[in-house]
Amino acid sequence: MIDFFQTINIKRFIFVDCDNASNAKLFIFFLIKYEYLNLETQVICFLGANQNQNTWYNNAIKYIQSQKSKSSYNITPIRIKTEANNALDMVISSYCGLSMAQNSHSEFIIVSNDNGYSSIIEHFTTLGINIQQKHLDLQEPSVPKQNNTENNPIKNIYKKIDEIKGKSKDSLPIKEKSFKNFLLSTFRKEITKDNINEKYKTVIEGLIKDEKIKINLNKIEWL
Repeated sequence: MIDFFQTINIKRFIFVDCDNASNAKLFIFFLIKYEYLNLETQVICFLGANQNQNTWYNNAIKYIQSQKSKSSYNITPIRIKTEANNALDMVISSYCGLSMAQNSHSEFIIVSNDNGYSSIIEHFTTLGINIQQKHLDLQEPSVPKQNNTENNPIKNIYKKIDEIKGKSKDSLPIKEKSFKNFLLSTFRKEITKDNINEKYKTVIEGLIKDEKIKINLNKIEWL
């Protein structure tokens, strides 16, 4: 008898096909996304014969511990030694049935991208069991790219200023008001009326630091 099936505080059992979850980091991201890392959820991870149980588990725990918000968790790895076709699917189905016999009021989730579980889910659903299948996203979660132009407009401003200087340095503004108007009209995406004072100060300080301008009697002198 498997001890973790007898835990009455478990409200959710998750059975994971680790042929699909070989990347432990992506798998933990999946658990975090659905808020499955808690003591009321028992996660049982089934690894194939060619997977190293210790390496996979250690990588998973390492990724959990790297998160800013650390969670309590119940994760149990089980390695299947046979390499027969559909061996992992058969074992997962067996463990799922065993857990349902002892915890029929819990929620049961099979995590796999395989299509062979539909009949199991359909059958037990008709018996009133709360069971479903979820698929794993095998792609690394995308991280929104920072808008470098928005965070650091000076690069584009320098480029535009150099273009103007190349034609005629006299075309560049020399007073604060005219330079602000120049920034507002030329860099509409980066600079608005709401942030013009802040951006103007940043640009002026950057231009002075890079010796592109100097301030003389409250006027901008282009170098």
